[in-house]
Amino acid sequence: MLSGLIWTALMDKAMKEVPEEPFAGRETIHLWYTDSALTDYLNSVSVAYNESQDRFRAEPSLRSGVEFLEEINRASVAGDEDFPDVYIIGNDQLGKAAMAGLASEVTDKASFADTVVFPLPAIRAVTWNGKIVAYPLYFETAALLYSSSYLKEMNEAASLSAQTVPSSITEIMTLADSYDAPEGLKQIFSWDVEEIFYNYYFVGSAIDVGGPCGDDVNTLDIYNADAIKALMSYQQLGQFFSIDSAADSYDSVLDDFIEGRIAFTVATTDACAKLKAAAESGRYAGSYGVSRLPDITDEIRAQGLSVTQCMAVNGYSKHMAEANAFINFVLFGHIDGFYDRTGKAPALNGYSYSDRHMDGFFQAYALSEPISKMRETENFWMLLENVLAEVWDGADPNAALKQLYEQTLAQITGTEGFVADPIANPPVETVFAGD
Repeated sequence: MLSGLIWTALMDKAMKEVPEEPFAGRETIHLWYTDSALTDYLNSVSVAYNESQDRFRAEPSLRSGVEFLEEINRASVAGDEDFPDVYIIGNDQLGKAAMAGLASEVTDKASFADTVVFPLPAIRAVTWNGKIVAYPLYFETAALLYSSSYLKEMNEAASLSAQTVPSSITEIMTLADSYDAPEGLKQIFSWDVEEIFYNYYFVGSAIDVGGPCGDDVNTLDIYNADAIKALMSYQQLGQFFSIDSAADSYDSVLDDFIEGRIAFTVATTDACAKLKAAAESGRYAGSYGVSRLPDITDEIRAQGLSVTQCMAVNGYSKHMAEANAFINFVLFGHIDGFYDRTGKAPALNGYSYSDRHMDGFFQAYALSEPISKMRETENFWMLLENVLAEVWDGADPNAALKQLYEQTLAQITGTEGFVADPIANPPVETVFAGD
């Protein structure tokens, strides 16, 4: 009996000495996201935030990407205990979010008053009807990837400075024409001709979907002479470069670049990590550079596409001021190391990348056009992707573009059977005459 009494007393003392749960009694800032690559970083920055003050705690929650915005809306309207105060989402979804009251105007307007903090595409990406409704976090875009050794050899053969990077596809073709390619170099220039990220820049400067910020439903300029000319030039490239639209996927093209079978390609930001891993494993021993996307010709300018992942404050949140403060804590106090921990490229000016090649991608991002955020044009990019693939394989550029315009305008206006007035083909511009 005595032993039992002693044991009970000790247990009571131990129970009283158990510390309270960390951050107990604080209000919670719930953060929802869908990319598991962010998990370690978000957990770490949340701990730092929790320790920085004594009123709130941040709690990240990884969610399914399937119908993510719909789930946010359902949980917010229902008032679920853990509905998000902050969430991370692509800028192409911001229009729907803002219209549903799920994306509120930011409180830190000073950071968007000029391009000191964020480049212009980042600001445009989070602008909806003249208001900034989210904070840019990281981006994806495409840039020109080139082999430094092949470039040097080609420039020497053309009597150019060794480090001169071609500014247009015409210049790439000119270099290729005067270069005696060594054994093992399969193609001078190759890219995935079926994915919109690697193709959009051919027509990007000639079309307009939603205006500069991609939010103006009254701005739609797709079917015009410049766009037709751009697609005609694109089709010419299919006759010069032997690229199989069905077989040459992005991964296979990047593998060819790593193996030294390609001199130039178009890549997204993931290429840097893949090339680094290939170098560390001994598979890649070369050197490479990253530059802005090349113009097509002297007349047809390149215009790349970008998607910006953003941190938005839920309009249903009861802690909107603190939610904004938390995002500021992340972006302006704890963004260092973001790229190394996540593999994602921050959308802020002045970020110091551990891999210098990423600077080239950021420069390409700063020249890019943000993907539109209008609900009415959600599937436009898939339709344009199909048009580019069809034109590459021989379809009539004029007819394909006309059909795309009719489909898109019918969706926006709700007018079935809309037929556009035909435009005559512009004079054919020869991308490369050759010898």
